[in-house]
Amino acid sequence: MKLDDLDRLWRSPHNQPSAAQLEQNNIKFLTDLRRRHRGTVIFMIWILMVMTFLTGKVVIQLIWPDPALDRIDPAREWGFLLFMALPWACLFLFFRRYRQHRARHAGFAQSISASLRALLDENRIARERQKWVAGLWALMMVLMPLLVHQLRAAGKAGDEILIPAFVLLPLLMLGVSGWMLWRDRRVLGPRQRHLESLLASYDGAAPPVGN
Repeated sequence: MKLDDLDRLWRSPHNQPSAAQLEQNNIKFLTDLRRRHRGTVIFMIWILMVMTFLTGKVVIQLIWPDPALDRIDPAREWGFLLFMALPWACLFLFFRRYRQHRARHAGFAQSISASLRALLDENRIARERQKWVAGLWALMMVLMPLLVHQLRAAGKAGDEILIPAFVLLPLLMLGVSGWMLWRDRRVLGPRQRHLESLLASYDGAAPPVGN
């Protein structure tokens, strides 16, 4: 069968979904999108809580140091402060991109095409988010030698910090990076192609293709 014949068959009235099927599909897409929005918000709130707790302890140590601990000296330990600032910058980017996504697709419930475009955009941002996390970890590992040097120079760490900083933490980051790469190749990438195919079929641009 030629491509033109396949296209005419797809566009024929006998091959068009009923109104009930369209409504069912629309509900499914909207439910999926709202679930993903909730997941993104919960993820950002969890990161915000962890970062607020850790940063709060650092701030308290700066302005009201514990007598049992050495005071943090920003002039000598600025690497640690920069190390703490990087996740905040990444979280700000997450939040900004999420707000932009919601603004671009404010009317995602108006039609199936609108909800599919919103799902595609959400999937694209999820893939970007993994790249930002990988970039964040790369920057943190670049800073790690400086951080270790400053902590040792300030007398707050000895040789015991070497294995966690240069062995355990890199192994943890490598493992999570491998998982993110697997998720991008096996979940997010195929999902993007599937959504693009669905959007093309609903827009009437082309017949649906296999996953």
